Amino acid sequence: MKQFIMIGLTALLISGCSTPNKPVIDELKVSEIIWPSPPLKPRIKYLYQFANPTDLEIHESFFSRLWGWLSGRSLNTGMVRPYSIAVKEQLIAVADPGKKTVHLFNTSSSEYKQINQADEIYFSSPVGVAIGNNQIYISDSKLAKVFVLTKDGEFVRTIEGFKRPTGLYFNNKTSRLYVSDTLDHKIVVYNDQGQKEFSFGHRKQKEGDFNFPSHLALDNNNLYVNDTMNFRVQIFDLDGKYISNFGKHGDSSGYFSQPKGIGIDSKGHIYVVDAIFHRVQIFDQKGRYLMDFGNQGKNAGEFWLPSGLFIYQDKIYVADSYNRRVQVFQYVGG
Repeated sequence: MKQFIMIGLTALLISGCSTPNKPVIDELKVSEIIWPSPPLKPRIKYLYQFANPTDLEIHESFFSRLWGWLSGRSLNTGMVRPYSIAVKEQLIAVADPGKKTVHLFNTSSSEYKQINQADEIYFSSPVGVAIGNNQIYISDSKLAKVFVLTKDGEFVRTIEGFKRPTGLYFNNKTSRLYVSDTLDHKIVVYNDQGQKEFSFGHRKQKEGDFNFPSHLALDNNNLYVNDTMNFRVQIFDLDGKYISNFGKHGDSSGYFSQPKGIGIDSKGHIYVVDAIFHRVQIFDQKGRYLMDFGNQGKNAGEFWLPSGLFIYQDKIYVADSYNRRVQVFQYVGG
C-alpha cells in the first residue's frame, strides 16, 4: 500500500511541475473582436472567456488532487448551464442550475470551490447569486428559498416565504438584498440580517407592476428590473418608488423577445441580454437603443441562449448558457 501511494505521489508531483493549462485568451484575436466594426469608434471589446478554474489560471492544490486521485472522485469543474453571475473584487460567483451548484472563483487567492448545499440541503435549481459585504446569497427557484452563506461557503441562514425566487442583487452601501419573486410578481427587500423590510409590485401591466419579473441590477441610485413577460425594463428608486420604464415586444433592434440579464456601466448605459436573438442590447437612461453586440455561434464574442449578465468596473460578464461558459467584455468608452 505504501509503495502504491508513493507511485501516486510521484506521478502527481511530476504532473504538478508540468506547464499549466493556458487561460482561454487568444491575445492575437482580442484586439480584433470589437463593436461596432471599424471605421466606427469601438465601444465594446471582447476580453476572454472561462469555463473551468484553469481558464482563470486557478489550479487545484497538490493535496486536493492527491485526495481526488486516491478516492477516485476528482472534482468535475466544468460548467453545465451557467445562468447568473455576481462579481465583487476578486470573487466571481456563477450559479449553474444545470449542475445544481454555484461555482466560486477567487482570482486573488487562486482558489476554486463548488457550493452545492446549505445546512445539509442540496440545491435543486440555483438560478440567482449575489455577493454581499461578507456573505453570498443563492436563490433556488425549485426549493423556493434564498440561502445565505459566508464567502467560504459556510451556512448562515435561510430566507423563506417565496413562491419562486430568481434574480438577486445586494446593495453594499445600504446593506439591502433585493429579490425578484417571479411567480408572486413582486420585488422583496431584506436587510443583511434576513429581515424583510418591504415589497412592491402585483401581476399587472400598469407602471410599477410586473408580469414574471426576473433579473435585477442596481446603480448608485436606482433599481432596474427585467419585467420579463411585459417585455420591458422598469426603473425604481432604492425604496421601490417607480421612476420610468422602456421596451416593447418585438424582434428588431431596440425591442425584446426574451429579455434576461441586465447591468449598468459607469456611464449609466443599460445592458439587456436577449436570449432568443443571442445578443446583448445597450440603451441609454431614457431607454433609447444605442447598439448591440453578439450573435449566434460558438466562437469568441458569439452566444448560444445567453442568460445572466453582471457589470463590475466596466467589465461585462455574460453567462453564455448553452455554450457552457462565461464571456467577459470591456466597455471602452463613448
